[in-house]
Amino acid sequence: MPVLPPPSSLDILVGRTVANASDPEPLQVVCSWPLSGQYGGGSRILYYVLVAACVLARKTEWLRNACLAAALIFPATAAIHAIVLASLHTDDAIDMDIYGALQMCSIGILTAPATVRLSRTYFNNPGRNVLFVWTVLVVAGLLALTVEFFRTEAKDCRDSTGRPVYHLDNFPGDTKQNCSLVCEEGNPFSPMRTGSADNINLVPKPYYLTFGAATLVAAASCVPGILSMVSIWNKIAKLNWSKQFGTPDVDEVIEGTNGATPRGMKTVNDVIRRLLSVVEIPVVCAIPSLFAEED
Repeated sequence: MPVLPPPSSLDILVGRTVANASDPEPLQVVCSWPLSGQYGGGSRILYYVLVAACVLARKTEWLRNACLAAALIFPATAAIHAIVLASLHTDDAIDMDIYGALQMCSIGILTAPATVRLSRTYFNNPGRNVLFVWTVLVVAGLLALTVEFFRTEAKDCRDSTGRPVYHLDNFPGDTKQNCSLVCEEGNPFSPMRTGSADNINLVPKPYYLTFGAATLVAAASCVPGILSMVSIWNKIAKLNWSKQFGTPDVDEVIEGTNGATPRGMKTVNDVIRRLLSVVEIPVVCAIPSLFAEED
């Protein structure tokens, strides 16, 4: 009886690939500090109420000023916190405060500049210059969050023999015994988490708003902020020009165009602005739901 030829290397490689593809992925965990109280449910609900009041009651001066001042503090503080967290990055652990800071900054950057852009009541107030500086600060915080989320990675949970663990019933208790990762008070160390705040634990990696998705959200949230800064700066420049040289004729044909006038261009800009505002509304409504699911 003739000897059967050995299988080709390609068959072996394909067989191994199929076998590996059918294996479940090991449990992904991260060593993390929990969300701080400043980003808790009460703070977020208060922030939502303040943002809604800024948008809906922008023509009521006494309510507008109080709500706007309070609403701007939350994202500004979160942006500074995000910059500090990115500066004091720890490779072996993640501070879940970056999710809280992302929520505050992303909602604030979508609502506050849009309110100023759509309302003459806000824009004619000298406080618009403060809002411009505030927008720069929040965009810087979002960029810091983008970097922090991008360099955060989850690790495979493995037992003491190095075999992958696929399921654990109890978090965080079982992870300290079965994942073979060092995650205890003081190790890893962060100067932002000392004393009673150093309650670090191993937890499953985020499922709904993953690190990659959060990176995209943080980066995308910078776009409205940058556009808002350009828009506010352009309006301030036009206002200063009008004060110095007078208001130009809105029906005068713009040189180098095919009959375009400032009045016609303003109409086009208003239509585009309304369309962009329609896009911002579902985005602002969707961001809190993502964080609620993650909690």
